[in-house]
Amino acid sequence: MHHLPLALYLCLSVFTHLSSAYTWPSPQYDALEGLLYEGRKSDGSSLSSIVHPCRKRTGTLASIAAEWLRFAFHDMATHNVNNGTGGLDGSLVYELDRPENFGLGFNQTASDFENYPNKLVSRADIISIGAIFAVATCGGPIIPFRGGRIDAYSAGNFGTPQPQDDLGSLTTSFQNQGFNTAEMIKLVACGHTMGGVRSSDFPELVPAGPDPNVPNIANFDTTTQFDNAVVTEYLSGYTKNVLVVTSNKTMASDLRVFQSDGNSTMRSLTSASTFASECQSIFARMLDTVPAGVTLTDEITLLPVKVNGVQLSIEEQKLVFKASLRLIQPINATANAKRTVTMLWCDKYGSAAACKGATRSSLPVNTLSDDPNISPVTLNLGYYFINYNFVVPIDSAASISKFWFQVDEHNGTAATTYNNGGSGYVLPQDQIFFVPKLSHVDNVQNMTYTQVYTNRDGSAYTHVYTIVAAVRNDTTPSRVYVNGFDSSVHGYPYYVNVTVDLALNSSLSSGVPGYNLYSGIVNDSGYQLTLDLHATSGGATYTQDFVATTFLDNTPYVAPSTPSNAAVKSSGSRSSFAHVFGWTPVACSLSLIVALTFWR
Repeated sequence: MHHLPLALYLCLSVFTHLSSAYTWPSPQYDALEGLLYEGRKSDGSSLSSIVHPCRKRTGTLASIAAEWLRFAFHDMATHNVNNGTGGLDGSLVYELDRPENFGLGFNQTASDFENYPNKLVSRADIISIGAIFAVATCGGPIIPFRGGRIDAYSAGNFGTPQPQDDLGSLTTSFQNQGFNTAEMIKLVACGHTMGGVRSSDFPELVPAGPDPNVPNIANFDTTTQFDNAVVTEYLSGYTKNVLVVTSNKTMASDLRVFQSDGNSTMRSLTSASTFASECQSIFARMLDTVPAGVTLTDEITLLPVKVNGVQLSIEEQKLVFKASLRLIQPINATANAKRTVTMLWCDKYGSAAACKGATRSSLPVNTLSDDPNISPVTLNLGYYFINYNFVVPIDSAASISKFWFQVDEHNGTAATTYNNGGSGYVLPQDQIFFVPKLSHVDNVQNMTYTQVYTNRDGSAYTHVYTIVAAVRNDTTPSRVYVNGFDSSVHGYPYYVNVTVDLALNSSLSSGVPGYNLYSGIVNDSGYQLTLDLHATSGGATYTQDFVATTFLDNTPYVAPSTPSNAAVKSSGSRSSFAHVFGWTPVACSLSLIVALTFWR
């Protein structure tokens, strides 16, 4: 019986776990995983860069991380375990006029998150991810994330704890949330490791500073990082936490909470590692506290190999296929300069359909390495991403049925094949797809993209999109239409959910045999319109789901290098030990690759 080296076993175990539950396509998982580990949405807008690295707010100098963490707690804190109402559901954005949610930080945080929710990622999920970023960027533990929260579109329960509450009221409030006394203490201590109290919010606790335009902030402890100084300084008697040492005993809520069990729980948190572990656990509980009837996903874990940006499109009167392969790279190791990544695919129609006869292949048109700081979560894990981007011409008569990738490190080991668990990455359909190039160009090409400012809520606006879709001629659709959705709307009570029929547009020419173009107008008062395109033919409806209009990929077609687009003998999907166990060589050091080769 062979035995794996321990380090290699751990590497295999970690990445097998990370990838075992995932099969492409999984749109919600992909969207949540991308935002969590890349810190951004598909158009490149970065949520993580607002808070990372452990930033302070311009102007107020408040800890953005502390504001984001507090926002998540206040959104969750109106949960009632007895009737299942409330919880982390995004309702806080409708509750900012309440005394229990008073403060500029809440409004600024709401603005930070405003542009990010969409059809697959709720505002409540954004709030949860924001809290995870907040803890990770300031040196805290990585909190496990599960998605699938459902947004409320109105205010919820009252009852968020306030500094003036007596111990009975505080205890009851946390019990309603689902936390006992020890858990209440941990949640308050972990939540108050960053940030503080500002004079503009609680002048009875913190006097104003010399500049009336800049609030004076009294921090909970003497550090700005996520650590247990809030505990050790309290126990040592040297704390400056105004919610402990204030002369206004009515407002000394942290003191009442911390000593509610004779300081037993606080003493248990004096170890930095214990504090980090307990905070990780209690914050995971907090973020997973949702209304009854909401089922969260499994934990969203990092995908060591991920397929991104898959689309058929028409560009320069050519049918092209785009895809990107994202590989992880350890920060403390140099990427292999000899590595080659090849995309292979099969025809959908004709004599070579379904991988019979010939398989086509291409090298990437460009390779891009991401900055390790794109997400504090990925940075803390010790990785960054390398993206291999493919743009290939496709014969419309043959089209494309499925594709896969081979990664060759040229180090004496066999190339690794990534083929979606053996079935390949199957393109669901080619009957209808969005044409961003024609939807984004100037008016000469029958496109308008305008912002019309109105006085709705004083600052609302409308985007007017001309949507162009390509539909295969042999589909002969009875109806072509688009569903548009946008929950990133200023003023929050509003969201966009419209259905618009697209009409055959004979004035537009695709230049691609076998495809006609359809167009229509979609009005959107939000920031992040996504589309579901549909073509109904006979008893079937073909759909391209979740198309983001905020990222209209108009990268010009670039002919791939040799041997790109060359027909090669089909040998099927090669397998390897590494592929079978869900492991990629780029995830481990060269010594582990050598060990794996020897063990085989």
